[in-house]
Amino acid sequence: MTEHFPILGIALGGGGARGLAHIGVLKVLQQAGIFPRLVAGTSMGGIVGAMYARGMSAEQMEAAVQRAIRSRTDILRAIDLKITQTGFVRGARIYDFIADMIGPEVTFAQLHRPLAVVATDMNTGREVVLDRGRVADAVRATISVPGVFLPVELGAMRLVDGGMLNNLPVDVVRRMGAQIVIAVDVLPNFQANTPGQPPVVAPLRSRRVLRSYNELWNAVNIMISASTQAHLQQWPADVVLQPALPPDLDILFGFDRSKEAIAAGEAAAEAALERIQALIVTRNS
Repeated sequence: MTEHFPILGIALGGGGARGLAHIGVLKVLQQAGIFPRLVAGTSMGGIVGAMYARGMSAEQMEAAVQRAIRSRTDILRAIDLKITQTGFVRGARIYDFIADMIGPEVTFAQLHRPLAVVATDMNTGREVVLDRGRVADAVRATISVPGVFLPVELGAMRLVDGGMLNNLPVDVVRRMGAQIVIAVDVLPNFQANTPGQPPVVAPLRSRRVLRSYNELWNAVNIMISASTQAHLQQWPADVVLQPALPPDLDILFGFDRSKEAIAAGEAAAEAALERIQALIVTRNS
């Protein structure tokens, strides 16, 4: 008899440089012979998801990131400033990096695995799932942090980061047909904390930026955490991985710590590997 393995999907969450942990997760799954067939990603999860769906191995992704960003100076070089009323980073250089990795003209239909990325339409305030057209355009949209990157104009839509509405798109990959879903959340989950008590889960605090920057991102992360947990109650994942990333690994300026982030992803996947393998076997029986 032919074995019919359940359709495995992976949802990769947003989180800037912290999302490099996704590469470590995929590396461990790859080494175990586990290859998710469906991929949904938001923001940095969209970049890693696109590279994976394109057919890149985890080692190739890791090498590409480390070639592109070796220091904080490389990060600053990738920022092409253009002060406007809607943002101060054009994103052309980052788009070039994405296009180099994926191919500037590659469409979703040409990918090795089905992919969907999540963006937000600023004109309507609604979530947009991108799964057709040029992949590089969709990825550029999903990483466009409002007020930082210029929005991506697509038809009548002005698209920005999907993390505003759906930072961990479990529901998206479920609708794509996934029967088992692994979700990778790289941002803090504050549910374990109690008001007035010392936090179990610390807010993100970069040591290299102004206090006001930390306060702004902490406020954003608090809202994203609440939204993510509400989404997971409605659309639960079978396995949720939360890599143990340090709170000072900054979302925007932590890319020079790629090895640390990838290692955290590896550790989280290794800790859950037996559970993932058991799920696949159980659903196949």
